[in-house]
Amino acid sequence: MVLLIIFMIFGAANALVDDGYLGCYEDRPDAHLFKNSVSSTVNECKGICQRNFYRYALIRTKNNCWCTNFLGNVLSSTRSCAHVCDDCPSKENLSDVYATGVVLPGPPQDLKISNITNTSVFVSWREPESYVEIIAYEISAKVIHTFSRLSTSDFRFRFSNNTFSTQLNFLPCTKYNVSVLAISSHGKGNAVYQIIETLVGIPDYVPSTPTILKRSGKKMIVQLQSVMNNNGPTSAYQIAVVNEDMSQVLQTENLKSYSEAMDEGFAYYVTAEIPPQDIKRNFTIGDGRLYGGFVNAPLEPYAQYQVLLGIVSRHNNVSRIVWSNSTETHGEAAVNILPLPEPNEETPGLIIGLSVAIGLLSCLLIAGIIGFFILTRRVSNHRRRLTDNQELTMQGPIIEIENTGYVPEEEITPTNHYKNLKQQLWNIPQNLIKIEPTNSLGIGKFGRVNSGTLRKDKNFIPIAVYTISDKKLGVENKKAMLKELDILLRSKKHDNIQSLIGTCESPDTLFVILEYASMNLKDLLLGSRDALPGRFSNMQESQALDISVGVAKGMKHLESLQIVHKQLCARNILITNGFVPKISGYGLAQYCNRNMVPDYTRWTAAEVFRTQHYVSKCDVWSFAILLWEICVLGGTPYASVPNNEIPERVMRGLRLIQLRYISDDLYQLMLNCWQLDLDERPTFKDLVDALNVIIEDKLNVHLNFNLYPEFQYEQFYPDMELAARTVY
Repeated sequence: MVLLIIFMIFGAANALVDDGYLGCYEDRPDAHLFKNSVSSTVNECKGICQRNFYRYALIRTKNNCWCTNFLGNVLSSTRSCAHVCDDCPSKENLSDVYATGVVLPGPPQDLKISNITNTSVFVSWREPESYVEIIAYEISAKVIHTFSRLSTSDFRFRFSNNTFSTQLNFLPCTKYNVSVLAISSHGKGNAVYQIIETLVGIPDYVPSTPTILKRSGKKMIVQLQSVMNNNGPTSAYQIAVVNEDMSQVLQTENLKSYSEAMDEGFAYYVTAEIPPQDIKRNFTIGDGRLYGGFVNAPLEPYAQYQVLLGIVSRHNNVSRIVWSNSTETHGEAAVNILPLPEPNEETPGLIIGLSVAIGLLSCLLIAGIIGFFILTRRVSNHRRRLTDNQELTMQGPIIEIENTGYVPEEEITPTNHYKNLKQQLWNIPQNLIKIEPTNSLGIGKFGRVNSGTLRKDKNFIPIAVYTISDKKLGVENKKAMLKELDILLRSKKHDNIQSLIGTCESPDTLFVILEYASMNLKDLLLGSRDALPGRFSNMQESQALDISVGVAKGMKHLESLQIVHKQLCARNILITNGFVPKISGYGLAQYCNRNMVPDYTRWTAAEVFRTQHYVSKCDVWSFAILLWEICVLGGTPYASVPNNEIPERVMRGLRLIQLRYISDDLYQLMLNCWQLDLDERPTFKDLVDALNVIIEDKLNVHLNFNLYPEFQYEQFYPDMELAARTVY
């Protein structure tokens, strides 16, 4: 009997070891404990803790099961708590601890994907409940379905362990599986994911102008051509006509059906909508039939018409359309049509007259060509005689210098501006740079821009890499590139300016390395639109004003260097850790989405519309628009006004309105920046001082994100701020 009891004790001890028993531990006061239901066995408790991604399972008295990732003091590594402390006054803080085998972090919490546009999404998350030595987070995006014929490789991004939100740039109208996971020193943890789909984008290719094959009275036969679309489905094609005799300016946003256009007095209308498969057939305009809900009304026999073709993309109740290029001055595709007589009309005189005119013109053309060749030959012989008898009066090659004149080479030493620029920059070795070829940030004037990392002082710094095929640049493009690189170099280092870190060269390529941040101010503002209890933003008013001051300080620095930005807006402000704004989008640091180009009309000063000349006070005007953007959390300026009406209405006195939650002093500061007289506008030094006074004023509320009954967000319209990139 004694032997049996001893055998049972040793068997129990071995079972503890086999089950991953670590010993009897006293709980840590600061340990995070996850309590589970009462468990009758060790394996059940371990299973519960494993499923919740905890490293240790704790068994207490009465088989209570707890989970934790942190252990306290060990009292015994071999005996259970039932035998290790018989005389302890309380055993409530003692636990038998078992290893679950989990060494990886659990899935992040509260994954939210918001502000989904046609090209970007905003992703946020919280650290896992079972927090274990997280060193980084990884976001991956797998393409489930796309309409794009472009490269659709999956995306993968890595962020530091103190990053919990970011913006990702995606293809339009594409369904993604977006997952986030935490990484520990032992490897990658479990992921949490969401299926999202970006909005349909504006078709990225402009249709060709329709070709007129025949015009006969009230009808016209046109030839149409299909067009590729990477930003969504090709749902249909629309055909529109414009009556030129009515002398109206075409505005494609007002294109409607024939009956609606006639009721509202428009000289243009959509005459048909046809399915994509019918685009290869010749189409007869004016046959009186119904196409896609549009009446193909007969044309007026002797009127002149323009014809337009639009590609329509519809998906999830969102429609986008792009109209063909214009051959006229209206900004849309047009064909001037001379009406032909009805078939039963007899016009032999007209035909004879046209034939005679064509014959005369042909004779004149032939005579002109013969004369041209004779004259060319005489000039050539004259130049040959000159070279035989006379030397050039200026010896040696001529080089261009900074002033407007030209001097012989021996009078001035040639200046290698390229070499001078490179001498002032860090020439970064290639082995320190890693470019992420699948993470395109956009396209610049001289090449593509990708994200990457730079190894510096044993740290990895996120960077934007501007890749320029130096050998392929023509002389003029190279001069322009060096000029814009010089602007970045002259802007020097500043806390609120995107830094030019250095360059890296290969035999054929120049890599320009820029400071990078994954979020811009526009996306931060839109992402802060959050209905919290009693508030309409998760951003503090002080943060918004601090960002404004930071931008003003950066612009004050550029102003002191006589650098004019020209494109100042929230989209061109990068946001780094700690809500520090950094001005981008000037000099060589100009790049944007490969499909969409920013339209800066709404931020442009009134005088620029008249003169197209920029000075620093033009940036002051733009800064006030940006300040309004910040106050309204990313709303589109002049959202009720079409883009083509902005210049005229701004020059006639249109200004952004004061919202209820913007104080009189803050709005007056904006009004000061919108003075027509440039001398009456403040400098950026004045703006920094004025904003600091507002921030330090504790007696008055200058910006208030508290909810009130009739509150509504100022609308954000991407199509008003971004235009489809023209494809040549």
